[in-house]
Amino acid sequence: MLVYAILELLQHKPLSGYELKKRFSGSIVFFWHARHSQVYPELKRMEKQGLIAGTRVEQETRPAKRVYAITADGERALKAWLKRPVALQAVKDQMMLKTFAFHLIEPQEAAAQLRHHQRLHQRRLDLYLATRQELEQRCGEIDATGDPIAFWNAVTLGYSIELERSYIAWCNWALERQRRFNARAVEANANGAPAGGPTEGAVG
Repeated sequence: MLVYAILELLQHKPLSGYELKKRFSGSIVFFWHARHSQVYPELKRMEKQGLIAGTRVEQETRPAKRVYAITADGERALKAWLKRPVALQAVKDQMMLKTFAFHLIEPQEAAAQLRHHQRLHQRRLDLYLATRQELEQRCGEIDATGDPIAFWNAVTLGYSIELERSYIAWCNWALERQRRFNARAVEANANGAPAGGPTEGAVG
């Protein structure tokens, strides 16, 4: 998928490898991540395939750089990929994997992990909201814009914003359910009832 992410970025304008790496750390980081070590090898492969063309550009105060532009073949490949339906993607969420087995650690440790995760997603949400504000400052109200690039940038950013809000809400929900569960356990112990173990028939 990295090849199409690069083609999308180059479709806007020619970029050097360094500039592409900055884009992966900024403009599209909210929906696609690429390690810096991946970018340059992929550019070489794409140039050999004729999807992009590189040009050496001299600089006065810095070493020469290679700037890449999308080719006609690259545009055709990108459009063909855009028209293909996307299958459901497999979910890999380390936090969910941990939460699935939080019964193995102390309740306060589980709660601390949930709160930490909540703070991380809040910081990311704040970043995305600031990005949306910058976009609106440059392009005006998105619902009124005639710029298709700005419009679809805002749509993808909107997905990431709602995803972060959902994750934060889930953390709140999980913490509240844990509080109630712990209270029931304390009450059961006080009454001499068994605290209970894993529910029979639970997923696992």
